[in-house]
Amino acid sequence: MLWENIYDVSVAMDGREALESVVEEPPDLILLDIMMPEMDGYEVCRRLKGDERFAKIPIIFLTALTEVENKTKGFQLGAVDYITKPFEIAEVKARVETHLKLRNSEQRLKQLLEKTLGGAIGMLTDILSISNPSAFGRASRVKHHVEVLAKKLNMNRFWQIRMAAMLSQIGCITVSSETIERIYRGEDVSSEEKASFDRHPRVGYELLCKIPNLQEVAEIVARQQDLDADTGHKGSDEMANLVRVGSRILKLALDYEKMIFAGESPSGAIAVLKSHEREYGHELLAQFLPMIENETSKSPIRQLRAGELTPGMVIHQDILTKKGKLLIKAGTEVSLPVYETLHNFARTGFIEEPFQVLVPEF
Repeated sequence: MLWENIYDVSVAMDGREALESVVEEPPDLILLDIMMPEMDGYEVCRRLKGDERFAKIPIIFLTALTEVENKTKGFQLGAVDYITKPFEIAEVKARVETHLKLRNSEQRLKQLLEKTLGGAIGMLTDILSISNPSAFGRASRVKHHVEVLAKKLNMNRFWQIRMAAMLSQIGCITVSSETIERIYRGEDVSSEEKASFDRHPRVGYELLCKIPNLQEVAEIVARQQDLDADTGHKGSDEMANLVRVGSRILKLALDYEKMIFAGESPSGAIAVLKSHEREYGHELLAQFLPMIENETSKSPIRQLRAGELTPGMVIHQDILTKKGKLLIKAGTEVSLPVYETLHNFARTGFIEEPFQVLVPEF
């Protein structure tokens, strides 16, 4: 009956085939019969809701069962509706349309939220790029690693983890670039400087907590140095898992970046990370290490002028003004603010061109 309407419908004859079909091409909505051979609808629903890739797909149960406890079980497993056989075609179509509209509205709201927050956060990172180039450069490099790793791990709430990477160094607005660089190089600093640096995750957390809908982002930022940091967070199990995984991804990327900054080779840094597998987790390292090895074998270095830069390129060497002041830190990904800064400084003669730039292979 649904073929006659505007829907693109995929049919599975049993539970296992249904699961395989969802993995291959996730649908917008699932009509699920309870009585099926080998694996009933309840089990199919339980497995789908247990996988964060598919947990948000609405499920409507179809069944000849009428007992209240059976309906209750379906709702407890995460179904959004229940249709009892025999049913009217018009009723099924109406319910399908209703839940598809709700699903589409939810997705549009999510996209709007992400774009709105993304714009606001982009402005914050632009400010950081001007006030503390060293911290911004680190955040830029870490964001790249986190972005690629989160995609490889199929993290459903990817935007929060990516945003946490972008904002991981926002608390460094209270720490000087010189102090941060000395700490990352392993040089001696005063107890006051070290205490200031050690507080930056908490400073970032407190800043982000003031922005609506960024609680999980703030929690991930708070745990970037100490995975067991206690902020008193009491979210859902889903959000707790997001924070747990996100903070490990962020710490892994930051620890790698710190070793590279201190002069360690990529292979040496990888060896150190492997020795701390228990802290990061086997799955994260299994995805991260090949990614790093692949990146270090690509991205040729070129000499380019400011007007030749494009988004996605990475500054390979520190760019200093003619007076020796750090302008753009090595490893910073070229964004519009970075491009505009370099273009303006080059046009007015305050920096030397060309620059050493890594050009990623796409």
